[in-house]
Amino acid sequence: MTNARRGDSESEWTEHLDELRRRLIVVLVIFAAAAGAAFRYSDAIVFFLMNPVLKFGVKLYTFAPAEKFLAYLEISLWTGAVIALPFALLQIGVFIRPGLRDNERVYAAAALSVIPILFAGGAALAYFCLSPIVMRFFLSFAGGDAVDSLWGLREYLKILFDIMLASGLAFQTPLVMLLLFAVGATTPRKAARYRPHIALVIFFMAAVLTPPDVISQIALGVPLYLLFELSLLLGRLIRPKS
Repeated sequence: MTNARRGDSESEWTEHLDELRRRLIVVLVIFAAAAGAAFRYSDAIVFFLMNPVLKFGVKLYTFAPAEKFLAYLEISLWTGAVIALPFALLQIGVFIRPGLRDNERVYAAAALSVIPILFAGGAALAYFCLSPIVMRFFLSFAGGDAVDSLWGLREYLKILFDIMLASGLAFQTPLVMLLLFAVGATTPRKAARYRPHIALVIFFMAAVLTPPDVISQIALGVPLYLLFELSLLLGRLIRPKS
């Protein structure tokens, strides 16, 4: 009997691994197809990404024969990863669904659906609001001495991607808060007591992720604080009062 149970357990484990491998292959295929299509239209993508700095009349340069190709390749890989993210989350949801209760399935589906939306919102805020402020800040050091500024394409894209990635990850704060509420680590009422401390932490994070000017810190800090208040509201709705 023990050997039979052990055999059944090993068989189930093998089936889970096979299913996981199939889902990973699907995600990798979508990623490769999206990255290939992005490389085909990389000129248009680069022009779009250069808008925050082109409005200031700045030209971007490459300083090595392969630099432009490598920059386009990195853009294609990033684009493929962003496009494949919702599909990867979908595959994760389908994979873990059989092991969840009905209410857990609802929460998991909601969380996995909101992750790319919040990330896109944070990245959009960084692209349209934060990146022009950051570029203007760096341009303020471009003149007034004997040093000429030549902006490299890859360095500019790295700064832009870092800002968008940091903002997209910071916008996941509501999900983290709701997870803490769900597992009972804290409650909306307890979290609300620490509003001043949390606001201080949020604006400290905004100061770290942005240049040292008040406008950019407010541009990131205010949406993050509003998301914190939204997580408290959702926490009260999801977690009934005892």
